[in-house]
Amino acid sequence: MSTTSDNLVNLFGGAVQAGVISSQTSTLLTGHLGVMVIAGASGTALENIVAADVTLVTVLIDASSSIQDRGLAQAVRDGTSLLVDTFATSKEKDSILMALWKFNDRQEVVHSYVPVTETVRLTRFNYSPCGCTSLYDTWCDALLANVAYAQKLRDNGTPCRSIVVVITDGEDVGSKRGPAECARITKDLLASEQFILAFVGLGCDADFRAVATSMGLPDRSVLLCKNATPAALRQVFSMVSQSAIRASRGQILPGPQAGFFQP
Repeated sequence: MSTTSDNLVNLFGGAVQAGVISSQTSTLLTGHLGVMVIAGASGTALENIVAADVTLVTVLIDASSSIQDRGLAQAVRDGTSLLVDTFATSKEKDSILMALWKFNDRQEVVHSYVPVTETVRLTRFNYSPCGCTSLYDTWCDALLANVAYAQKLRDNGTPCRSIVVVITDGEDVGSKRGPAECARITKDLLASEQFILAFVGLGCDADFRAVATSMGLPDRSVLLCKNATPAALRQVFSMVSQSAIRASRGQILPGPQAGFFQP
């Protein structure tokens, strides 16, 4: 195991001591270290963070072929730009660090945690949906990467909270992990009162509420967009951005009380 992986293992030990995750989840997580987790756990150097406290926003975007088939690819590109623009014009802009992932058969960290002014925009050159949907693997890896980077901040004396949102239009195909593993990590992190985790399901091809529930997400953190048109999808991104800004200002409730999408 590389030095970077060793450092991540040590951070999970710190997360256990801090009450962020349990020893059971730490054991589960450290068994799955890989290049995606290491890439996702990088980001802005600690000495370059000037905010007194930080909100880590992780956005996981489905890049499978069904997005292209539904004619939603450009709406996803526009929606992520809207998300970034909303963060950049908010009072919280200096305290938000954003990570962007896309996933189909494989996962890709477009960028790890950077200020909103340094985010990468999705274009037809770097976002061209194809392939299947490795939903469960992406969820577990992204949570693991977030735990590692957040613990680095806390160890450096910077308080932080984490918001992770996945936006998908399909059920899992091809993941090595299953929903039970997702649920174990999800519930552990929600209990820490430092994480808000959310799920957006696009279209009506799957029972996305059941999928989200099987992954451990509370009902108030699930948004269904059954009429998945480009206009509706842009509205989804608007709701995600506003919910993230609101969540960055308030107290995070534990476990089943946790919520993201509110009236």
